[in-house]
Amino acid sequence: MVISFTLALFIVLSSALMGGYIAKRLKFQPIIGYILAGVITSAIFPISGLGIEKLAEIGGILLLFSIGLELSVNKFKNILKKILIASVLQMLLVTVFLFFVLRLFGFSNISSFVLAIGFSLSSTAVVVKTLFDRGESETIHGKLMIGWLLVQDLAVIPIMVILPILASNQESVIVLGGIAILKAIFLIVVSIVLGKHVVPFFVHKITILNSRELLVLTSIALAVGTAVGVSFFGISATLGAFIAGFVISESQENHTIFAEVRPLRDLFVALFFVTLGFFVSFPVIISHLGVILVLAIIVILLKFIVVSLINYLLKFSGKTMIISAIGLAQVGEFSFIIFSTAAVLKLIPSEIASIGIAVSLVTLILTPFIYKKALPLWKLLRSKFKVFSSLERNPKEIIDFSDHIIICGYGRVGGWIGRALQDKGIKFVVIDYNQEIVNSCLKKGISAIYGDPVEKEVLQMANITSAKAIVIAIPDRLSHESIIAHVETLSPNVKIISRVHLDEDYEKFRSLRVDRIVQPEFEAAVAITRNILISMGKEKDEIQRSIKSLRLSHAKI
Repeated sequence: MVISFTLALFIVLSSALMGGYIAKRLKFQPIIGYILAGVITSAIFPISGLGIEKLAEIGGILLLFSIGLELSVNKFKNILKKILIASVLQMLLVTVFLFFVLRLFGFSNISSFVLAIGFSLSSTAVVVKTLFDRGESETIHGKLMIGWLLVQDLAVIPIMVILPILASNQESVIVLGGIAILKAIFLIVVSIVLGKHVVPFFVHKITILNSRELLVLTSIALAVGTAVGVSFFGISATLGAFIAGFVISESQENHTIFAEVRPLRDLFVALFFVTLGFFVSFPVIISHLGVILVLAIIVILLKFIVVSLINYLLKFSGKTMIISAIGLAQVGEFSFIIFSTAAVLKLIPSEIASIGIAVSLVTLILTPFIYKKALPLWKLLRSKFKVFSSLERNPKEIIDFSDHIIICGYGRVGGWIGRALQDKGIKFVVIDYNQEIVNSCLKKGISAIYGDPVEKEVLQMANITSAKAIVIAIPDRLSHESIIAHVETLSPNVKIISRVHLDEDYEKFRSLRVDRIVQPEFEAAVAITRNILISMGKEKDEIQRSIKSLRLSHAKI
């Protein structure tokens, strides 16, 4: 059967739809379903060479453009001092170790280098999505992982610049590589300058016209135009799109641009990852299945160990150390781009690229299952090794208050609670494992303990046995159950007030001995409903009945 371009496009889109649907049903990231759909499609339908790859190239450009949009110079500057050296060091160590491991498996020098540097990257899409789904984006380990990933994303710039140099087969590779790195640094500097002074002004002028079409066209033109422009200097077009997004991220309209571009991006990204699956064939998977599985396990273990050691040197608590190490242990979407680009440049054989993509895919599939075991693993390691406990970094004195309130987590919610208690002259103690927050509390005369409330000894330091109530205001839902269990064991008469985000957490905590469960999103809905009814002139009794009905329906979730 002769397959036309239109039929091939329909097959690819249908495959993406089915793959994405199955992945979502299994609670995986859609990109996993897209890639697997591409693997299966390529084995059934001979659609290569019909131009679908060109559409996939547009998908790659829009993917990196949108990722660049989500990066901000200001955000990057805030985490630069703490995370920059750590993230770069992690990439270097993982690359070096994996290079020698891959050499032991019989890979060539250049293949080992490309695979090792690709495996050193983690998945921004998977990690950020997981953190937001679990309500952990504002936790210490959440912020640490997001900052770590931002540095890795920027590190892709010199990597993508170096690949064409390595593929040139010239003798002066070291010199050319040095020039390439300088070129990459120059591009970053130019991007920052343009992002601050030129592009925001231009985009703002377009926005004033109040035309969504022009805004979308401007965004796409900047992405594609930058991609074309940098390609004249021997730099990847997808990298140019990333730089364009990074530049626009400094404009005040960056969120609007992202919202307008996202539907187009999602469509072409699906095409990109499906066609990426074309690089992986069943014969390669079957013939190298053992190597793929072993390499996937080695990559996960090595990245876990390296990130844990670096986090220890950064003096993060044991829980943050372990959870972030597990969260960053997989291989990311930028690795797919590196492997496919290296194959197109004939830098590595397509079979090696298939193995690299397959290994990355296995780590992504394993990530949700491994991450669920992060807290139990930390508890196990803490019971065996003191290094995973934060007790050594806690003040030794025990709070001598009685009938006081303990606030676990002094962020936005905990801070407002503390301010209200201060105004009423009610004694309270803050427990937080953010040293900056604790120092700020102590300067203001607020009793505070640096530590993780998940640890029983930290709660004892806060004199939990004599407390009136404990407020669990931390966004980390992994810790809530442990804190509740410790309180019930140490002081069963203490009132427990817990904050939750998700409906399933609300249902779960109802089965525990929690005196009051507060769901901020639901309380916001109640407040908005009350205001709407008041504005409509409803009677007070009718409003109260409506709010009561709303609360009863929420309790039945």
